[in-house]
Amino acid sequence: MELGRRIGSRIRQLREERGLTQAQFAEMTGKAVETISNMERGKTIPGLLTLDQFARHLGVPLEEMVKSNQPEADPHSQNAAIVAAAARRLPDNEMELVAGMIGLLDKQRRKSRRSQP
Repeated sequence: MELGRRIGSRIRQLREERGLTQAQFAEMTGKAVETISNMERGKTIPGLLTLDQFARHLGVPLEEMVKSNQPEADPHSQNAAIVAAAARRLPDNEMELVAGMIGLLDKQRRKSRRSQP
């Protein structure tokens, strides 16, 4: 399932479990009803700060916001999708920093593999 739809589905599930309408949730979070609707349908992907705000209003840890309603998928694929979605929202200078960090981690991983018997 596409990341936006997965996150949106999770937002809807958590909101409905608490008996909240989109209008009530929008008022709680200071968002427009249309914004909530677009997020729940996967039309827009909320940023990390918005997800954190939603998590606080819904009384769940932040990681619950990106948890799949589907059976557990490959954690590596899930993490890669989350990183990719977050990276798309980063300014160029921060993206360069993240790319550099990933490069260093990869280099260290390859180095440790070579040193193992």
